[in-house]
Amino acid sequence: MLIEWAVSITVGIIIFLFIGRFTGSEEFGGVNKSDDERSQYIKQKAIVGSWTFLLIVFFMNIVFNFLDLRTGFLKNAPFNHPELFYLLLLVGSYVVYYLIYSRRLSGNAK
Repeated sequence: MLIEWAVSITVGIIIFLFIGRFTGSEEFGGVNKSDDERSQYIKQKAIVGSWTFLLIVFFMNIVFNFLDLRTGFLKNAPFNHPELFYLLLLVGSYVVYYLIYSRRLSGNAK
């Protein structure tokens, strides 16, 4: 019981600092003082884009399950930890959106 509480509190603090680092916002413990408004805006747009992408994936998953459209080799695939898959999908989409927005909002217009 005590270990569960300690793990929950430790993970909560790590997530709090993680969010602050990714958003660059001081209100969430962001320590990166070199972030200007443009880089904070890029990080926030990337976060919104990645969460929107994940919501779309969840919605499509619900539609495929509801209409029973699962076919192919993943139809009966047992996933022991689907949370890990969605977490990797979320982090990967964040990186992609960060690269897209940093390139799109860069000062070097070509």
